[in-house]
Amino acid sequence: MSSGRQSAGCDCRLLPHGAYILIPAVLSTAAWIGSLLQDGCDYASLHGNNAALLSGDSTTPFAEVGLSAYRLPVYNQESNTWTEPLRGACLMYPPSIPIDGTWKFAKGCAFFALVFGGGGALFLWFSSCFVFGPGTWRWAGYEVLIASILQTLAFTFFNTAMCKTNDSHCSLFIGSKLDIMASVFWFASAMSIFLKYPNPTPKVSFGASTSRAHRQGGDEGGATGGGLSSDVTLPVENAIPVENEIPASSLEII
Repeated sequence: MSSGRQSAGCDCRLLPHGAYILIPAVLSTAAWIGSLLQDGCDYASLHGNNAALLSGDSTTPFAEVGLSAYRLPVYNQESNTWTEPLRGACLMYPPSIPIDGTWKFAKGCAFFALVFGGGGALFLWFSSCFVFGPGTWRWAGYEVLIASILQTLAFTFFNTAMCKTNDSHCSLFIGSKLDIMASVFWFASAMSIFLKYPNPTPKVSFGASTSRAHRQGGDEGGATGGGLSSDVTLPVENAIPVENEIPASSLEII
């Protein structure tokens, strides 16, 4: 009895909603991974006087800036050019760079986009094993849609004082481009959820199907006469004689 109740409470099977659930699940996972690929200091490329303020050198033409840290370019004396290190050390912002309210808002939106997007992606993968009702399915769509909206709002970073004041401006870089991909993928995942609810396929028990097949086979056998009747008596062949059998007529009553 206890094993039966346990199996009924944990009804896990492969793709109960069909292969359609893989579309939002893969899109949400790709968006989440794209957001995680950033290293924190490659969100935008800063040009202007604020880039020189970060480096302390007026000849520095640009700097890689992120929501929490920044990275300075490397000067190549042989080619007389500044190059982007891409994977160099990230530095914390100095007090001379003010972190205003817009910056804090963008940073918070990026963080909660990861929370909602990652949670929604994980939740969608559970639908590859468990049956979701229409309400639960739509709630997963709301979760990834919120992640898409929050990821889009994180682009308010380009309106911060660092990017707008002191004759400076910011342009798209690796992190912001990955966030564009993440926002689009989360939105596409949400739309695929809202547009269709994949009805779960009914679960067929092997034991029930086997017994049903036996019953059908028995009915067909009885209808066509293929089964043996209980009134038929099978002949007994090659009976074994009893040794030293005494005839009944030779017995005397004492």
